[in-house]
Amino acid sequence: MSRPLLPLRRFLVLYYSYAFLFDCMLAYAIYTALFELEGLSVSQIGALLAFWSLSAILLEMPSGALSDHFDRRVLLVLAPLAKSLTFVLWGFAAGNFWLYGLGFLFWSLGQAAQSGSREALLYERMAHDGRSDDFDKVLGRDNAAEGLGIGTGTLLGGFVAAAGFDWAIWLSIPPLLAAAAIAFWLEDVRRLGAKQVQPEQTGSYLSHFRDAANEFRRHPDLRFVTTYMAAGLIVFELLEEFDQLYFLAISLPVWAWGVAGAGVEAAYALASIHAHRLDGRPALAWSLPLLGGALLILAALGTSPLFVLPLCAAYVIVAPVSVLAEARFHRVMEGTSRATTTSALVMAENLVGVAATLLFGFLAERLGILPAYAWAGLCMVPLAIWVMLGQRRGLRATD
Repeated sequence: MSRPLLPLRRFLVLYYSYAFLFDCMLAYAIYTALFELEGLSVSQIGALLAFWSLSAILLEMPSGALSDHFDRRVLLVLAPLAKSLTFVLWGFAAGNFWLYGLGFLFWSLGQAAQSGSREALLYERMAHDGRSDDFDKVLGRDNAAEGLGIGTGTLLGGFVAAAGFDWAIWLSIPPLLAAAAIAFWLEDVRRLGAKQVQPEQTGSYLSHFRDAANEFRRHPDLRFVTTYMAAGLIVFELLEEFDQLYFLAISLPVWAWGVAGAGVEAAYALASIHAHRLDGRPALAWSLPLLGGALLILAALGTSPLFVLPLCAAYVIVAPVSVLAEARFHRVMEGTSRATTTSALVMAENLVGVAATLLFGFLAERLGILPAYAWAGLCMVPLAIWVMLGQRRGLRATD
């Protein structure tokens, strides 16, 4: 006889706490600037970020299949522990390029272990309680918790880094240890006798890869929304990795880096929470990224610290479509290998991230960091055209 599940409300509190703590790292405020100040070139920083994406590509789907085959909770416990090793290594790196790279490998391992597992665990619990129609609302709160974690860590990291960058690295570890402890309570309903969501009993570990491939082959909408997120919205995500170099270019004081980052995350969280109110408006799928691109171009026009405002606005403006697109991805999906299929999306994002990060690093080194941001903004024009053409064929990136 299986033990009873936690009430949904309590489960969600623990789940949101996990999402918050997993990304509540003070190092977010300073790590690319730390690399530069420790003597790494922009090309070396770009290479590290590309390696980060490449290692995530290799680890993403195998970890998703492990999650589909075994208890998702195991991966959610191990993920923050692996990620904490990143900051142990960086704390001792002292400018060593290879130790920074090894740290990124552990970051990728931790990120891959929780990415597909977390969303699959959440969707399955909502489905078990007959609440799958509310998934976009809950997913928005999930993104908000993650964003608030990033914002809190960034805000504190900016102030702590003003006294010493090393402190921001070491103090990134305790929240991850707390997240690992919380993960013990995030039950996998497939392993507790739940009727609505059962694990695959007969398939092998490798069968989850086949199931994921079949999902993409059967559903044009799944391919469309994956391309939308992986080749379009990903631009805004990868740009954030270079923001500290942008802050240096516009002479933004170090103490204000955390303020800017926290402000973005707070506004992003608010936009994510209310994203479900904007469903049923397909024009937003192309118009909001286009507006975000225009704001990136505006942010690249000057060297005053005030130009950080349109940059921050560009990130916030795409928050609703990010939530709605991810919710649509899970609703279109029908198979049992949910974590593996979600990991395929993340892998696609990382594949584009490798190429785009290297290209952005090249442009930043040859043209300057500000012109590189302008070129990133221009990428939203072909994305908007592609989405409009897809909508005419009946395809949707958002609900």
